[in-house]
Amino acid sequence: MKTEQSRISVTLTSLVTLAALLEIILILTRRLGDLRGHLVQAIVLFLLSSIVYIVCAYLILRIEKANKSIKYNRLWILIAAGAALFRLTVWPLPPALSDDLFRYRWEGKLQVYGGNPYQVRPNDPEWAHLRDATWDRVGSKDFKAGYGPLTEILLRWTYRAASAVTPDSHLQAFWFKLPFALFDLGVILALRALLRARGLPEARVLIYAWSPLPVMEFWNSGHNDSMAVFFVVLALLAAAKERWTWAFGALTLAAAAKIWPLLLFPIFAGWCGRRPLRWYQWWVCVPILGALCLPYWSDIGENLRFMTGFLSGWRNNDSLYGVLLWLTGDVYRAKYTAFAVIAGVVVFVTFRRVPLEKASLVAIVATLMISANCHPWYLTWILPLLAFYPLPALLLWTAVMPLAYEVLIGWTILGEWNGSTPLRWWIYVPVYGLLIFGWLLRLRETHHGTETRARY
Repeated sequence: MKTEQSRISVTLTSLVTLAALLEIILILTRRLGDLRGHLVQAIVLFLLSSIVYIVCAYLILRIEKANKSIKYNRLWILIAAGAALFRLTVWPLPPALSDDLFRYRWEGKLQVYGGNPYQVRPNDPEWAHLRDATWDRVGSKDFKAGYGPLTEILLRWTYRAASAVTPDSHLQAFWFKLPFALFDLGVILALRALLRARGLPEARVLIYAWSPLPVMEFWNSGHNDSMAVFFVVLALLAAAKERWTWAFGALTLAAAAKIWPLLLFPIFAGWCGRRPLRWYQWWVCVPILGALCLPYWSDIGENLRFMTGFLSGWRNNDSLYGVLLWLTGDVYRAKYTAFAVIAGVVVFVTFRRVPLEKASLVAIVATLMISANCHPWYLTWILPLLAFYPLPALLLWTAVMPLAYEVLIGWTILGEWNGSTPLRWWIYVPVYGLLIFGWLLRLRETHHGTETRARY
């Protein structure tokens, strides 16, 4: 018993040491200032922090395996303190790895001045009077809005608040990080509650809380994905407590923030015999979506066509989509095939009645692997679910994903965006290799277990 306790003490000491090392790396990142002028150093530091994080995740799982009866109160304090410190360290940095904040501000400003973001492009001449010092960093100037109505409502009110605080357009854009940083904190708290509800150690929240991805993507770049992730975790928490109407309500809000949570609706509905397991609770989405969409009611056909580019149309750090495109020889056929594959995965896990968290993880991973676009911040979609199924290959994927920011070097220096280069195979070959190795290992263990049972 003493030996076991001493091992746990050593592991905890190691965890504190690694937290200090992770903080040092983030301090070095902060000292770079505007990361746009130090992209190579920023990517290297991002990767180093990811390596340290992987070791931390391994240690937290090792503690759980060593002693399932360990008291986690002090460990939770350490995890929460580390998560807060890491986030506050990068908070003052200006957004550099993405220009999305400036697009958010433009859409919020447009609404305050009476425009509909689903019907107006930044380049539309009749709205040229909204252009200011941040105009050069407003992205996708030829496209209308592609976010959900809940996100647009939040952007409108964020612009009202930011413009009341400061007249500086760049500072206003900076403060657009705040709501999504707060949603990130909400993810941590909701995930802790979900782990408790499922009877798992709450210390596993470290897998999300200490990952450099949400730290950098939400607290530096300010991506809005934290809102959808928060409501998805909230939906899983309500489902764990058998409050299905609340679960569908939260899932509806997630889909109203970003479109991708829609693919989880069949999984939440479930299937039993010849009918859905929960055939009426999902109707709560109708009044919620109706209320949120009403202020923006208009023809969004062009917006939807633009958003299908996520699966095909333009390529950014894709993996299996390249194989689909090669096999079909046509962008549209590749798109329809991608839709079919993702739909097939969702149907499979639904009909097989796979546990909710596992089914959600499989569906999201399949979507990210088969789509034409997989930006680093998209992997925050799966991070909370890795607390339940910490597959080494998927954890590795989150760690090597900062390599995808290599595209910014050519964009910053030459003004050329090449989102699909051979460098992406440095990300995907190790990930897919580890996935296949893990599958073969489990297959061997299953076969060995079957032989043993047959023998005895």
